[in-house]
Amino acid sequence: MKFKVLNRTHIEQAAGIIDDQGIPKEIVWSQYYVAVNGNEYPFKHLVRTAYELATGEKLQFQSNELYRGYVENDLGFEFRYYEGGYNFLTKEELEFYSSIVNTDYRTSNPKHQYYGQKLYPIIAKAKYWAEQILIEGFKLRQDGNWLNGHVARIKPYFWPRIYSGEDKDVFFNVEVNGSEKFIGYKLDGYFETTKALPDYKIKLLEEYKTRINWEWPKIPFDQLDEYNWDRLIEESKAYLQKYLPHHNHLKRLLLKESKIARITWNTNGWVKPSGLTGKSRNPSFENEHGFGHEEWLFDGDKVIDGYKYGFLEPIHKFRSKYEGQIFDLTLYSRDGESNKNFWVTNLKDVEVLLPEESEKILALYKKEGWYDEMKADLYNLNLDSGQLDTWIKEGADQLFNVKFKASQLNEIQAELMPVLNDNEIASNRYILMDMSSDLYEKIKDSVKIGFSFEDSGSEEADLGTKSKRTARKREIELELKHNILQTKFLKYLQNKYGKAIVKRECTAYGSSRIDVTRKTDTGYIFYEIKTYNSLRTSIREGIGQLLEYSLYPNLNEAECIVLVSHVAPSGEVKNYLNHLKNFIKLPFSYIHFDIEQEEIILKI
Repeated sequence: MKFKVLNRTHIEQAAGIIDDQGIPKEIVWSQYYVAVNGNEYPFKHLVRTAYELATGEKLQFQSNELYRGYVENDLGFEFRYYEGGYNFLTKEELEFYSSIVNTDYRTSNPKHQYYGQKLYPIIAKAKYWAEQILIEGFKLRQDGNWLNGHVARIKPYFWPRIYSGEDKDVFFNVEVNGSEKFIGYKLDGYFETTKALPDYKIKLLEEYKTRINWEWPKIPFDQLDEYNWDRLIEESKAYLQKYLPHHNHLKRLLLKESKIARITWNTNGWVKPSGLTGKSRNPSFENEHGFGHEEWLFDGDKVIDGYKYGFLEPIHKFRSKYEGQIFDLTLYSRDGESNKNFWVTNLKDVEVLLPEESEKILALYKKEGWYDEMKADLYNLNLDSGQLDTWIKEGADQLFNVKFKASQLNEIQAELMPVLNDNEIASNRYILMDMSSDLYEKIKDSVKIGFSFEDSGSEEADLGTKSKRTARKREIELELKHNILQTKFLKYLQNKYGKAIVKRECTAYGSSRIDVTRKTDTGYIFYEIKTYNSLRTSIREGIGQLLEYSLYPNLNEAECIVLVSHVAPSGEVKNYLNHLKNFIKLPFSYIHFDIEQEEIILKI
């Protein structure tokens, strides 16, 4: 047998050579490893190296039990078997990697001669690791180069990616990081690479990662003795399954487009139907029946798990094409009386529903009595409420085909902004139209324009000769939310101060009624509850009422007036509230009361 020329010294010397020179790329894979002085070496490469030491000749052989038996039984070396063909990441190879990471590589330097052979095992094991956790329907992109090619410098990490669709946005990856001395795995996206996402998508990715408390498990090199392939692969698979829904959502989010969509005209802020006024005069459903599908789009009384569900005709026309997609939508509406278009709002991350989700939402609406309320809204305007029943016979997607975060309802402006250039809207049909980033920013910025005498206003006195150029939608307060908030806030104050000194619906001058009144040792505090979608509207309406309750006609009934709402104020509105208090010197405050938690979240 050829192996008879080998002894223990040959094997140990061969192990030393492999320590110095590494393993050629084409023979890294090996199911059988030999333990020499506590380290593991691929059996065939070890024996071939030892044979060349002993004889000066190359050895060609196939691994079999006879040859392995000689090395194990006759020479006394332990064998270890790895089904996948790779032993686990070793301390020695990782220490070498971290010792040369981020250094320049020079082919003329003899010390650099074997860098590749000493790094190939790490690269191969990273790929093997990724292969073991590959999700069905995903692809693997190996990170096989150990140099940053443009500068010939040792790469700081190896990170094979697991991706679906096209490898251009988000992915899972495993990582061996020589610079920071850890191995890890994560859901991630392209940031500073040649495939870097545009800035606005990077912002989306960062915001989403913050929202989900994104985890990036890292295992330091000095803790790898606590791991083996089974544990590492099991934990990695668990992570991928946990984050797979987030990956899928991000794929859709990053693929989303900005579009323009028309909605039916409504003078009640799209909280409930407003009737025939301003409806299209062209042959259409809304012209014939006096209402459109989007009449309830901003009804904040009907929110499910933080989402508002509704219908958009431009989605309905091509629903099967849009199913599961996410859009940023700029909504506009057309006043049929003035024949003018108005921007309504920008909605972010509008998700198109699948049919089964539409059915689920309709069932919930019926259970909560909301569907009957919608029919009653139409009946009260002498409109055909039976049309809703006709719609849903064809499927719940005739009533619900989109959802978006309900928190956006609180950001919708009371003013409708006139479309100053009709060319900005390609068509007045109910279809999705492309939205340029410039136009999106222009509309968004127009909301922030402050007072201007020089650049706005008109010198004309005869309003009758001028067509309408601005519009305010008549905002509707959310009655259900008002009742719930009033009940829970009253209970909260009574529990805190005592039932006898906190009442609701106390009368004020002219038979007005104050939502909640609390008696103190020195006077009374009046609380006015407002539940408009827009906190600015609640402030505008509520403060006027509170002033009248307290001061009209020439009295001073309250020592403090308080506006209460379910809406968390933005930074801008907080500044406004503080500015109001300082400017008019009112004993006034604002309370954000959380209906679910039944407690005060913020007081200004």
